[in-house]
Amino acid sequence: MKLLPLILTLHVSFLVKAQVDNPYHLNGNASQESCNCYTLTQDQLYQSGSLWNINKISLNEPFDFKFNLFLGCADGDGADGIAFVLQPISTSIGSDGGGLGYDGVTPSIGVLVDTWQNFEDNDPFEDHIAIHKNGIIDHSPLTDVAQPVTALASGGNIEDCQWHTLRVIWDPVTKLLSTQIDGVDRVSATIDMVAEIFGGNPEVFWGFTAATGGAKNLQKICTSLNPGFSLPTDQTTCFPEAITFIDSSTSFGTIEKWYWDFGDGTTYDQANPPSHTYAQPGNYDVKLSILGNNGCKSEDFVKRIVMGTKPEVKFVYEDPVCEETPVNFLDASTVEFGTIDKWHWTIDGNSYTDPQPPPIIFTGPSGVSLFVETKEGCVSDVVSNNITTYPKPAVDFQNSDVCFGKPAVFTGINLKPAVGINSWTWDFGNGVKRPGSTSQIQYVFPDGGEYNVQLTAVSDDGCLSSPVTKVQKVYKTHAFAGNDTIVATGQTIQLNGSGGELYKWTPAMGLSADNIPNPLATLQHDMQFVLTASTQIGCATTDTIRFKVYDGPALYVPSAFSPNNDGKNDEFKFIAVGMKSVDLFQVFNRYGQLIYSSTEIMKGWDGKVFGITQSAGTYVWMIKGTDLSGLSYFRKGTVTLVR
Repeated sequence: MKLLPLILTLHVSFLVKAQVDNPYHLNGNASQESCNCYTLTQDQLYQSGSLWNINKISLNEPFDFKFNLFLGCADGDGADGIAFVLQPISTSIGSDGGGLGYDGVTPSIGVLVDTWQNFEDNDPFEDHIAIHKNGIIDHSPLTDVAQPVTALASGGNIEDCQWHTLRVIWDPVTKLLSTQIDGVDRVSATIDMVAEIFGGNPEVFWGFTAATGGAKNLQKICTSLNPGFSLPTDQTTCFPEAITFIDSSTSFGTIEKWYWDFGDGTTYDQANPPSHTYAQPGNYDVKLSILGNNGCKSEDFVKRIVMGTKPEVKFVYEDPVCEETPVNFLDASTVEFGTIDKWHWTIDGNSYTDPQPPPIIFTGPSGVSLFVETKEGCVSDVVSNNITTYPKPAVDFQNSDVCFGKPAVFTGINLKPAVGINSWTWDFGNGVKRPGSTSQIQYVFPDGGEYNVQLTAVSDDGCLSSPVTKVQKVYKTHAFAGNDTIVATGQTIQLNGSGGELYKWTPAMGLSADNIPNPLATLQHDMQFVLTASTQIGCATTDTIRFKVYDGPALYVPSAFSPNNDGKNDEFKFIAVGMKSVDLFQVFNRYGQLIYSSTEIMKGWDGKVFGITQSAGTYVWMIKGTDLSGLSYFRKGTVTLVR
């Protein structure tokens, strides 16, 4: 956002108060945070800050300036950015708002890292970097020294709460002004700054300006003071390898001193130390800090160096190795110091490089070997093992159907007699398993039905057979001839036996057939029949049904009952002979009140009403029924309740 440009000269103080801090001059809201780091704007609205080196440089000489920039943490509502500026005017220059403190500064060259889109200045949407001249921030091919590109090569947000490096390089011979952010080339331009911008005057101040307006961000810069080191690309750190450290520190100016601490009590104070040999393996935190020519000392750069040890190789696999059975190999190697990151398997003549090779099926004697490497460069010995492949047993078994309650007999069969069997395991298909050392077993199943019985066997060498499964049938019968009943003399009634597959009624007298579950019976006197229900293999059970034969069809009702709980004649009930149903059975007291009603043939009145014992006396009853031919019968009378 762009607000109230303001150009300040040597004769005008910038905003509140100018601060001189050798070798930099701070203006406005700028403040020093550490020896080499400065805050240009706080995370507040309408702030301006600038920082100028008080010593002019000559553009007739090359420069390669390195800085660290912090553009804040707010993205969508963060603003406005930081400008690196070359100008010959003074060390008290800047403006606020969308101009980043650079707007209107002339003559000048500015490298602007802009984090706000000002539509009036033709800003692109993304955070961007461009090279401007003479305080003109409106993007145009006619005014820009270098047109804007995204600040980050990835095109992402640079207000990401992270530090980013800015490098500005000037070559007076080729007149090339170029920039990098995070080590990646961004914008560059060929321009004779001395002649075209500064009227032949090569002496300029350099510095930074930044501003906020109606949006804000914390914006900071540090002159580079970044310690760092690396190891040669072919360097290994396997004890007792000598380690070469390569200094990669960067500084805005020259580096005056290096402070190496190798983590083992030894130190060094030059750029590239001689090769260092550690006395024993272990983990060493190597630290490096540097002292710049401005008197500032950096923070420590720390990198852990692991002086690795030789790995101990071990691998595991299923033993024994059985034919036709995939074998899984798993690395179990260990190392005291370091990290195993390479595996070299040779299995059955084939090579594998994963910590766990794919399952292998062996067809005969073979071998397996393994050696490993660590990322520190330590290599183990080779460990080998011979693989002996054992034959896999094959089994079958015999069984037969049984009756419930009888033991089922299972006999295992070894289909490879040359392969001795150590144990047999039976799974009876109902959650019960039985191991055993013999090939035959008996088992009584808890219920009838079909069971999937499975057999496996383990050979003397420890190899498991493939399972074999067969169905075991357990036959169970439950003969039921029906409920005892009353019939009329000469009445035909159908029996309904159940509970088996085959049926036999005895005696056969009076029956239409004696070998079916539902024969017809015609009876002239009391009879009982025994039903035998069985299966194809036997498994017989029996049940008896009894018939009471009366003349009828008729409804027989007693004339008296004695509900005294002696177990004899305690209920007033009727006998229905040859009746299909009883449609009405009611009892009334002497006042004509209904005190009992039921249509259940086997149920009678107990001499109580709502649980209250009724007095002795005479009661009226009515009964109505329907016989097997559909004819209705109705009777009424009295009954004496005796106490």
